[in-house]
Amino acid sequence: MLTNVNMLPGNGVALLSLPQLLLHIVGLLMLGHLCLSDLVNPAIGYPIGFTVILFLLIRLLFRRNYLDYVLIIFACSHFYYGNNHGGLWNYVNVMALLVYSFVEPWWEGTSNMSPFQKTVLGGLFLFNVLGLVFVAESSLAGRIEGFIISLSYGLLFLFILRLPATTLLFSRLLLVVAGVGLWSLVIALSQKTHFLESVSPLLPKGNGDGLENNGWETYENKSERADGPFKDFELFAEYASLLYAVFFPILIGQVSRYFRLKAIIPALAVIGSFLCVLMTATRSSILLLIPVTFFYLLYYRSQFIRKPALLAAIGAFIGFIVLIGPYIGLDYLLERLGELDVNRLSSGSAKSAEAINRGETYQAGLERLMDKDWLIGYGYGVSEHYSMAFFGIPNSEMRDYHNLYLSLPITLGWIGTGLFILLLLDHAFQTLIACRSATQPHLEALVLGMAVFWGVFFINEFKIQAIREPNYLMLVWCWLGFSMQANWLASSSVKNESKLKSVVRPEPAFQSL
Repeated sequence: MLTNVNMLPGNGVALLSLPQLLLHIVGLLMLGHLCLSDLVNPAIGYPIGFTVILFLLIRLLFRRNYLDYVLIIFACSHFYYGNNHGGLWNYVNVMALLVYSFVEPWWEGTSNMSPFQKTVLGGLFLFNVLGLVFVAESSLAGRIEGFIISLSYGLLFLFILRLPATTLLFSRLLLVVAGVGLWSLVIALSQKTHFLESVSPLLPKGNGDGLENNGWETYENKSERADGPFKDFELFAEYASLLYAVFFPILIGQVSRYFRLKAIIPALAVIGSFLCVLMTATRSSILLLIPVTFFYLLYYRSQFIRKPALLAAIGAFIGFIVLIGPYIGLDYLLERLGELDVNRLSSGSAKSAEAINRGETYQAGLERLMDKDWLIGYGYGVSEHYSMAFFGIPNSEMRDYHNLYLSLPITLGWIGTGLFILLLLDHAFQTLIACRSATQPHLEALVLGMAVFWGVFFINEFKIQAIREPNYLMLVWCWLGFSMQANWLASSSVKNESKLKSVVRPEPAFQSL
């Protein structure tokens, strides 16, 4: 039986207690091991594991634990379960939401999406399907996988926007994100030191580059670049920098109490995400953190005037990083930063691409773009379909172009890419309005963090592409839904304040006897 059930206002949505939520996340992640062919015979383990996980998720939906359902899928999607076929959590998500829709057509209710956004999203999905049906030359199984995965993204995105936009939503979200972020730090530390190694997605092995690190005499055979739960150090570095962007204004603005969080939680999240970026030794991400940090310090400069101890805390953190630097690969990161040719970075597109080790991949992307008109794209998919889309062969030695903007026209076509840009521009406009109108400090910090989140994301996507791993792309769609909810919450709070001011009139200065 569920205990300690609260209700979100508006839609009568039940909530698990925090221990129950944690138990569900951990329990489903453990059950997911039954679906891994490296651990269990897939003929036995996969049907059992998939069925039990699906039953538990559908049970949550029927008990109206909608927010808990979203957070569980979101948390589990951080881990690498069967990504070569689209990811376990994408399949159970689409099955659970479709089964539940036969009982309650949840998409017919109110949503925090404008008609314009709904139209653009529908068009985006339509052109993705057209690409899978008429353009893609991959196997039928690969195209079906792509359709199911895309449907999973769209359904969960719509489901998120059906949740009531409340502070409680973000209280739980931030707590879950902080927890996953800290566990990612544990994974990264394990990968750097090879302290624990397993085939489990919850504690995956590092990439094992075997590069030398002079800061630790027994470190010669250890991995220099942690790739975290994503099995990809570039995606891990990007994601850690995104979490840094979200939590830093909550920490420095000292508004964690509004989200029912202890002050230590955003502090640990910021420190953990920064350390994760360092341990990936990814230059683009660490260089992006510098302007992000200075922007926040400038934006919240009044906090330092009132509380100079904050500056002392930042100084102590810098000293701590220098102290532990040899053990987290700081020297290797500095070595890689020293290899950058600043003159070539600013001397033109071709040389700039070569200076950041992207010359060959960018050239391959440009050549592929010239092959066809790409009015309609290839459609999104994984594994062989993914390789066929970008290189025309099932198993290319080059994984992709390392650039989202070269890949989008090929995946979605120019029409789909245009719709995607329209969706993002509309969201950027709504975010700007929310930033300007947010009057409460915690909502201001939340919306600002989300705005910087997307700024960091779109800059960093010049060197990587989020569509590489299906579980990572699921996280991107989730964050887009959460940031739209943040805008809605900030805007609605202003409207509610205006209504209260119009209803509550001041008492007259003098009253008749």
